[in-house]
Amino acid sequence: MEKGLKKILFGLAAISVVFLVVGLLLFKTVLIGKYFGFFPLLVLFMFLINAGFFIFFYRSLQKPANAFIRAFMASTGAKLVIYLVLILAYVLTTPKTALVFAITLFVMYLTYSVYDLWIMLTLLKQKKENSN
Repeated sequence: MEKGLKKILFGLAAISVVFLVVGLLLFKTVLIGKYFGFFPLLVLFMFLINAGFFIFFYRSLQKPANAFIRAFMASTGAKLVIYLVLILAYVLTTPKTALVFAITLFVMYLTYSVYDLWIMLTLLKQKKENSN
């Protein structure tokens, strides 16, 4: 695995660990009684989905710019659909904690999306500088 991709995945893992630790602390202190047992698996799921898409993004950088943009947009849409299906499945199976789950997933989605965008813009800038 390339050094740049390892660094990106390490950052993603760090974000996931922070989510896990802060989330567990919040659920044990401020949000007592709101904890849902799927939380650690949600963090793992979000990490795996984002890691898979980062690997896809990183490999698509080798392609022409318009192909990369199409890949980025398609994968962003695919991730959104995956998360919406996950929310729907959770709401239908566990309606009691569905609101807390949806809010947690939304906060994680926003954070991971900001990281995605920051990394992609950094990689595109590097690619542009290397091509000049």
